[in-house]
Amino acid sequence: MEHKIAVNLSKIIGVIGGMGPFAGLDFVQKIFINTKASKDQEHINCLLISCPAIVPDRTTFLIENNVENPAYGMFECARRLFQAGASQVIVACNAAHADRIFSLYSKMVKENLPDIEIVNMLKICADYSKKFKRIGLLGTIGTHNSRVYHDYFDEKNFILLEPDQKGQENVNNAIANENYGIKAHSFDIKPQAIDLVSREIEKLVDLGAEAVILGCTELPLAVKGDNFTVPLIDPGLIAARKLIEMIAPEKLLEEKQ
Repeated sequence: MEHKIAVNLSKIIGVIGGMGPFAGLDFVQKIFINTKASKDQEHINCLLISCPAIVPDRTTFLIENNVENPAYGMFECARRLFQAGASQVIVACNAAHADRIFSLYSKMVKENLPDIEIVNMLKICADYSKKFKRIGLLGTIGTHNSRVYHDYFDEKNFILLEPDQKGQENVNNAIANENYGIKAHSFDIKPQAIDLVSREIEKLVDLGAEAVILGCTELPLAVKGDNFTVPLIDPGLIAARKLIEMIAPEKLLEEKQ
């Protein structure tokens, strides 16, 4: 049978997932949810690669420095996405944007895959958040210790409010605890994880946060903005919408207020 379908694959979004796997899946779903489409063929071309075995834990690298830099595994994922035709590539992980990881990853991509556009999730989040002054931040201990968000949020324009040490441990446990953490139970979030995260959000609101950043891609799996008195900023959602705007702006649905 003669092949008659003209396929335009000049623009394909590439998503590096696996950090964790359900967070990468959630990121791609956000692309679909925010796209104007009445049938399959009207959706944006998108590739997700999830190879967690080759990307060491980011927090372990940033705190203990006893595993290989995750940048090497991330680059291998980007290389495979490039081979599959991706034109824009984003990393669906907050801690992976820490300078010790992301700068090496970016260098390898620019030197070896110059046709790929690197999309920076945290830079997009910082640009979006300019409407707020006092912003709460929740993330893994690695995200807090590396001060990755401070690198993107100019402290002249933003005040970042973070949990105390115990609060950071609570959030980290909500994400990574093997018995009840989001990573271990992504498809069936446990009440204990939800409660730990919710309490730390409320503490940041009490400190005067006008909005709270869910600075780990697992956190949006556990909490929803409707339950709180201030907006919850989901960097993955903001980046997903930005990617649609870059690839096909006419397909971007209006932002829900």
